[in-house]
Amino acid sequence: MVPAKNSKTIKTYCARMDHGGCGLLVTTENGKITRIQGDPESPLSHGYICPKGLAGAARHTHPDRLKTPLLRDGARGAGRWRAVSWEEALGLVADRLHKIRQESGPQSVVFAQGAPKGLEHFVLIRLANAFGSPNVCGPQHVCHMPRELSGVLTGGFFPVPDYDSHTCLILNWGSNLLRTNEEGIISSRLNRSLKSGADLIVIDPRKNHLADIAQSHLQIRPGSDGALALGLLRVIIEEGLYDKAFVEQWTLGFAELRERVQPYTPELVAELTWLTPQEIVHTAWSYAVSKPALIQWGNALEHTPNSFQTCRALLCLMAITGNLDVPGGNIMPEMPPVARLADFVKAALLPDKARKMISQAHRLLPNFMVVPPPLVLRAIRSGEPYPVRALYVQVSNPLLTYSQSRETAEALKSLDFLVAADIFMTPTAALADVVLPAATSFEFDDLGHFGLAHGWISARPQIVDPPGEAWPDIRILNALGRALGHGEHFWEDYRQALEEVLQPSGLTYGQFQEKGLLTGGKNYSKYLENGFKTPSGKIEFFSARLEKWGFDPLPAFTAPPEISLDYPLVATSRKNPYYFHSAYRQLEALRKKHPDPIVELHPRTAQILKIAAGEEVAIVTKAGRIRQKVRLTENIDPRVVYIDYGWWFPEIGIERLFDWDRSNINILTADEPLGREMGTPNLRAFPCRVEKI
Repeated sequence: MVPAKNSKTIKTYCARMDHGGCGLLVTTENGKITRIQGDPESPLSHGYICPKGLAGAARHTHPDRLKTPLLRDGARGAGRWRAVSWEEALGLVADRLHKIRQESGPQSVVFAQGAPKGLEHFVLIRLANAFGSPNVCGPQHVCHMPRELSGVLTGGFFPVPDYDSHTCLILNWGSNLLRTNEEGIISSRLNRSLKSGADLIVIDPRKNHLADIAQSHLQIRPGSDGALALGLLRVIIEEGLYDKAFVEQWTLGFAELRERVQPYTPELVAELTWLTPQEIVHTAWSYAVSKPALIQWGNALEHTPNSFQTCRALLCLMAITGNLDVPGGNIMPEMPPVARLADFVKAALLPDKARKMISQAHRLLPNFMVVPPPLVLRAIRSGEPYPVRALYVQVSNPLLTYSQSRETAEALKSLDFLVAADIFMTPTAALADVVLPAATSFEFDDLGHFGLAHGWISARPQIVDPPGEAWPDIRILNALGRALGHGEHFWEDYRQALEEVLQPSGLTYGQFQEKGLLTGGKNYSKYLENGFKTPSGKIEFFSARLEKWGFDPLPAFTAPPEISLDYPLVATSRKNPYYFHSAYRQLEALRKKHPDPIVELHPRTAQILKIAAGEEVAIVTKAGRIRQKVRLTENIDPRVVYIDYGWWFPEIGIERLFDWDRSNINILTADEPLGREMGTPNLRAFPCRVEKI
């Protein structure tokens, strides 16, 4: 077959439909995407592609794309807009933000983003620093940073699973790579390890496909992971299964850790976790004697107030068994030669940022440099520790994704000024004063995974032109920074940002695109030369820094809220393979796969409640009530309810804000209690009840 005229295939890496990481082959004809395939030559994904990646072309051409800047014309949320030029929109945004800065100080403006997709997150931080605001708001308190900061404070680095070397055992904890990737770790990499002979233990409240093929599945109670980790540590220590040479030479606080885990006997941990003592002992032995072994730890661990301390306990497990920074364990990849993150975001412009952040009043970890949304919303509503009057939001839909959604709605409506940059009109954008049309990842040059400690960055070259007047977020931020009078910190052309990141590598963006990936080295056991990057040079089971800051210096566990007669079930959630958080419900190919919000019940639970499959029911907590349709499954404990996350209805009119509160799980969540270290709310282990409607 003769190729169509003007047909070409470009290699790229997926983005914005997820964190990115899958290599793609995107074919275009006459400037339109005609085919998307997985790239079999990608060393990250080996040809794998998910439904979200396949839907990229439909996202590009969707008729509901935002294509021109919009100004609110009427009451907030009424759905009336006036199309304007970029010059008028950016001029208005710059004027309003400048006026608020003059009247209330730069800290009264918050810059917010959802899950980072590319360079735009770090350009946003650069803009905030140039503007003078210490307040960048994001979901890091429930996504990645509990793992990263626990790693940095315990051992000086974020431990990444090493799938490129032989491993004997994968302890898969709160991670389902078949449904989502963990910051670029794709399911194909785990599958290759399993085919090479690695054993698999799955710790998950749900019996999923990974559990079906595992040697062992621990169907844990949601929110009790910290107790299990402490219980495993006790068995390993008391039965002498730990790496004695490593512990003696390279760890600090072993005696204190041993004392801390003493109460967590297999019998007590079994009661806390709904497991059996035998399962706990068997798992401890399996992980400890398998050399090497790795822990594939997932985002689900970060969704309760125990998040930081649970991750600390898992770090101790990696260290005590000698599985840190060894081939086939959890390692510290070397970063490729790119710009230092602190230099790129212009951190020197705001040297006292930590003391000025909203979160400083709440005494979170002092090196956690992003303000958790619950604390931003409190400041908006209460004016404490100081007033917040304006919010710039990109790549995010806070009305759906922030906990305690009704309070989020009240806070957003009370702002003096709200700006939203997005691909589609969302419930959050519908409340804004200015809406800016953003480009998708196929529509501009970008790079992925800068700022993440995985040892690589990926090229994401432009494939097609954006529709109408849509702009990349990087271009919007660059133009806004210049309009605000900070031109010396931005670029004549936003594409120069990419060259700035790549400058230490000696590559131009065009040369980087030809390579596709830029990786660092993989030298193991680096601590043998220089120790670990902690004050003691060792793995710190007991952290003097945490003690100094007023936190528990050892891993700890607090039991999740108890169920009761009024709320007899434990609510949790999971990632949907067809959507990314609250995004892309308007894409027909994905919506056909999963058309309605689904709550999963065990058949015995449904029988007691006299509820049938397919029936719409109410899920109720102290915070609120929503509706979802019932699916029955024996893959969950009868005491557990799985609720769909991120639901709104683009087909419903904007005047109803797309029925954002009908099925939104965050109507049910609360902002108390918050984890002391990072302000993490309870999103995965809260009591609820299910009622017939």
